Amino acid sequence: MDRLTENLQKFFNFEDFLDNQRPVIEKIISGNDICIVMPTGAGKSLCYQLPALMIEGYTLVVSPLIALMYDQVNSLRRRKIAAAFINSTVSFHEQLQITEAAGRGEVKLLYVAPERLQSDFFNNFMQKNPPAMLVVDEAHCISEWGHDFRPSYRKIGEVAARTGIRQICAFTATATPEVCHDIRKQLHRDRMELLVAGFRRPNLSFKVVECEGSKEAKLTVLKRILSEKKQPTLIYAATRQAVDEISRLPGVTGYHAGMDTAERNAAQEYFMHDPAPVLAATNAFGMGIDRPDVRRVIHYQLSGSLEAYYQEAGRAGRDAESAECILLFSYSDRYIHKFLIEMNNPPPEIIRAVYRELYFRTQEDPHSGGLEVTPSMLKDDIPGAKNDSQISAALGILEKLGFIRRSARQSGLGRLRFTGDPADLHLIHQEERNQRSRFIHRVTGYFGKKAGEFQTAGVEELAGIAGLNTEQVKRVIAALNGDCLEWVAGFSGRTIELTDPALPMPELNDAELSLHLDYELARLDEMVNYARSSRCRQVELIEYFGEKSEDWQCGCCDRCAGSTEIPRLPGIKAEDIRIALRSADILSGRIGIGKLALILSGSRNASIVAGNWHRNGCFGTLRHLKNTTVEKLLRQLADSGYLEKISRGGYPCIRLSDSGRRKLLSDDF
Repeated sequence: MDRLTENLQKFFNFEDFLDNQRPVIEKIISGNDICIVMPTGAGKSLCYQLPALMIEGYTLVVSPLIALMYDQVNSLRRRKIAAAFINSTVSFHEQLQITEAAGRGEVKLLYVAPERLQSDFFNNFMQKNPPAMLVVDEAHCISEWGHDFRPSYRKIGEVAARTGIRQICAFTATATPEVCHDIRKQLHRDRMELLVAGFRRPNLSFKVVECEGSKEAKLTVLKRILSEKKQPTLIYAATRQAVDEISRLPGVTGYHAGMDTAERNAAQEYFMHDPAPVLAATNAFGMGIDRPDVRRVIHYQLSGSLEAYYQEAGRAGRDAESAECILLFSYSDRYIHKFLIEMNNPPPEIIRAVYRELYFRTQEDPHSGGLEVTPSMLKDDIPGAKNDSQISAALGILEKLGFIRRSARQSGLGRLRFTGDPADLHLIHQEERNQRSRFIHRVTGYFGKKAGEFQTAGVEELAGIAGLNTEQVKRVIAALNGDCLEWVAGFSGRTIELTDPALPMPELNDAELSLHLDYELARLDEMVNYARSSRCRQVELIEYFGEKSEDWQCGCCDRCAGSTEIPRLPGIKAEDIRIALRSADILSGRIGIGKLALILSGSRNASIVAGNWHRNGCFGTLRHLKNTTVEKLLRQLADSGYLEKISRGGYPCIRLSDSGRRKLLSDDF
């Protein structure tokens, strides 16, 4: 057993690596700077976690989301691996203990948010105890050309140079070659090696359905697709309005950011636990969704880019079984995204007007410590502003360029008083017949006689007093405000400071702003080109991300399937067919075509290793053939009637048919 496999078993209890993991780990162990682009589910985390445990010192992991950080550290700790995180939920005393432990070598993996690298305390710690390796997770956030740019990521390269970090490894699931080039540039590691792998998904059947521009025509097509079979389905739409329209169809549940927390939680629970859910959602749905048996992802409208489309469509078939990715294409959808892109890239005069308004407000109250203003509060004072989203985008650009600082999102305390006699109100509503009555009875009881005077309280505190959730409390207060109570809401949002309060107007590069708008529109056109392409759908996608397709084709998209009814399979021998039939007989009715193809070709796909299929006697018996070739062979055998499809617990599986058994027993191959 080699050293890498030995440590893999020792620390993670895995017998072998997944596809593409070993070459990445070998490069990291050798000390190389590397930028890795691998899709979600390919095992990226282990690619840096294992090397971190095999080298001296600690590894610093920059991660953007507290929830993901928390999950990673908990998972490592369950394996008895010394890991910790530092973020806004950790007290200063705990931060001190964690950094001291890392300095002593008692923490091997330390996760932090990118903003943490800017604090004096953490900078002093890194100066004295530089990490052996810096890992940048979700590295596309570094690039202004990435789909989720974050200003705090931009300064990571400066910190690495200042603290003398020897090795940097950047990981992302969706980055084009252009974004990867920018990642290396911003990290000041121009020689950083690029590795792109794992984007081929032969179990996914990509299809584009041309639709007329009308809403009715699209809904008709969607209803027809949904009526074909009841199975786990995710429908993505570009706007909340479209989600609401789709969710009016029978059996469809909706999810978007405009719904209250309870509704969103209920929709997510439904999607995760119903045997065959159908959920319509905006791109607000998806992070942390790991249901493996999604059989169908439908895009009701175009995505804004191929990065977003691949990430969303790739949530189908993570169990390695066959799944469909269907795009309902209408060119008129382009105008929806064009409008959204233009709102997210406001003209320079709007950006300057927003800054000028912030400057004037700062001059009026120079010692406020931060302006408590939201985009909606600024909009009416900005000539030509179209909506709140445009103001929000302008603030984001000013922050990215370093002209303003914004705090973390906060929800301030409000002020509440009852206008009627509190004792009378308490008595009248003692039966608590509805939510409003319960709120009045319990809150007047809590504050007593003081309920007639303004009391400072937050929505969460009032929810606890009334025994309601926060969304219910908001609705109750809105209904009762001006009737039996007065409510003055506290500031809810992000405070804003000018980095140079004496600067009356920022210097903007209008040409660069225009270039960014053009780039976003070009990405949208790449999405349109994909929909209209005559090439293999997956070849279009994997080449977009920089992975070489060579002579590979998926064989199952609408373009490949349309070229020939049953693809010819050169190089297939009689013994290969016999092995395929015998294996289908041995594993009869337990798995589907996609997973059987992975087993026979000897793939180390996550679903194969997790299910211990790599220990089965059929594993790797056709490893001399490509996985796609094996899957094509199995589909050809199914089309010929030698394999039959069955349903087992709602999952599509295959088994040897009677004619397949006769074929296997004969010498006629």
